[in-house]
This record gives sequence, structure tokens and C-alpha cells, in this order.
Amino acid sequence: MRRYRLAGQEFIFPYAFPELASFEMTGIKSGADSQSAPFDSDSGSAGEYSKLISRTDGWVAGDQRLVEVYDTSRGFLMKVADCGDFIISLHGETINKNSWQNKLSQLDREVILGPALVFALALRGVWSLHASALMYKDKVFAFLGESGQGKSTLAAYLSQNPDWRLVADDILPVIMDVNGLNILPHFPQLKLSVNAQPGVGLPERLPLRYICVLAQANADQMPELHELSTAQTVQALLGHIAGTRMFTPSLLARHLEFSTRSARKISAYKLIHPHRRDTLPRVKEFLEKL
Repeated sequence: MRRYRLAGQEFIFPYAFPELASFEMTGIKSGADSQSAPFDSDSGSAGEYSKLISRTDGWVAGDQRLVEVYDTSRGFLMKVADCGDFIISLHGETINKNSWQNKLSQLDREVILGPALVFALALRGVWSLHASALMYKDKVFAFLGESGQGKSTLAAYLSQNPDWRLVADDILPVIMDVNGLNILPHFPQLKLSVNAQPGVGLPERLPLRYICVLAQANADQMPELHELSTAQTVQALLGHIAGTRMFTPSLLARHLEFSTRSARKISAYKLIHPHRRDTLPRVKEFLEKL
């Protein structure tokens, strides 16, 4: 068993993950964990103590797949179509495939480091935003938006400038404390190579200063920046936290509470911009003046 520290939390995984090399906890004795042992999902005892929590379609491991989550006496059972069954311990400390095997397939790894990890983090009070994030001097910006709204293009442009630094490419773990909303940048960005992980070298926790919700403009429109109300910010957070369709009723209630509290403590804006590279300097100017 290998131990990793991701998004400020310690996790036990069944095997080494090259994708997590930067986050492995070394010098710690590894051992078997009773919560990570597989159980037979076809057995009578598993059926007796299992309850379907959610059934949804999602983009997992490069394809649209059915994902089911069950509450069981051993923790949570996540079934992913064509990928298998995965066990997440009750408090999210361990994630394992529901069978002993010599190694994990590539699909197994993508499920464990994708929906299973997002679910496990939520169990521990860490929420995963679908967002890119960048730091301008000492201010962290999170950019939220649906696929195709230009998050990656904007992040790539800004990170080329010397005063800007990429913090997250696709998934941004966040947490609330007494001081406000914080990001947890020690987290694998799976679309980037092992040697290009942006969180390496950053503190484990950083305050989040601004949220920008991207909205597409007409081709001939110039960029605009409009401050969001608290209610609009709540809706933005509710709509851009990953994994919510898998959540238990308890997690959904905590997710709503988190979004409501966070909206009162963060400055949020709607960033309208056309997908034209000639407008990116203007967007950069808007952001640097905040």
C-alpha cells in the first residue's frame, strides 16, 4: 500500500501511481488497511447492507459511462460501466478496486484518480471545482466555465506572462476555514505530465481571492467584467463542483452549506469574452486591476 498527501489529505492507494510521484509520503511504513480489503458484491451480505445512492452518466476514462454509487457496511461501492467496482472507505481515506489483482489497468487508474478521488475528497469536506486557477503576484483567481468556454485558452495565455503562474489546469480542490475560501494546489492535474504539475513548489493551502465565471460573447463583442451578487455566486459554485450527481443526501446538504457560506466570503465576477486571441490582453488588463 502506498500513502499520498493530496489536497491536504492523506490517502492510501493499493499500488504506486506514477502520476502521484510528487505527492507520495515517503519514510512511512505501509501496511494493509482493513477498509481497503475487497468484498464480493454478489454475496448475500453485501446485498443485505447495500443501498443505491446514485445512478448517473458521466465522462469517465475517456468515454460516457454509467456510474452507480452504493452505501454499504464496508464503505461506498462505486460501479463504473466497463471499468469495474471500486471501494471507498467510510471517511474517504482509502480507495481500492473491489478485487485482488497483480496490477491496476489504465482504466482502473483513471477511475481511482477521477470520480473516486473526487467522491473521497467530498467525504472529507474538500470540494473539487471544475476550474483552472492562476496566481497573479499574491492573488489567486479561479476560472469557472462549461467545456468550450475558454478556460484552458485563457489559462495558457495568462501563464505565459511573467507575473502569472498556473496553479490548476482542470480540477481545483477548495476548502472553507475561519479565514475564508482556500485552494489546495497539491493535487494531480491529469491532463498535464508528471513533470509539469503546477502545484509542486506551492504552499499546501492558499487563499482564493477571486472567482471568474466565463461566459461566451458574440464574435464582435469586446470583453466585459461584471460583479456577481451573492445569490449568483452561490449558483456558480453549486453548478461547478465536480461529482455532485454521485453525492449522498448528506453530502448534497454539506455541498449547499459550503457554497452558501463561501459566496459570502469571496469576490466573484462574470467574465464575458469572445474566443479571439486579440481580446486576451484586454481580459488580462481587467483582471490585473481587480
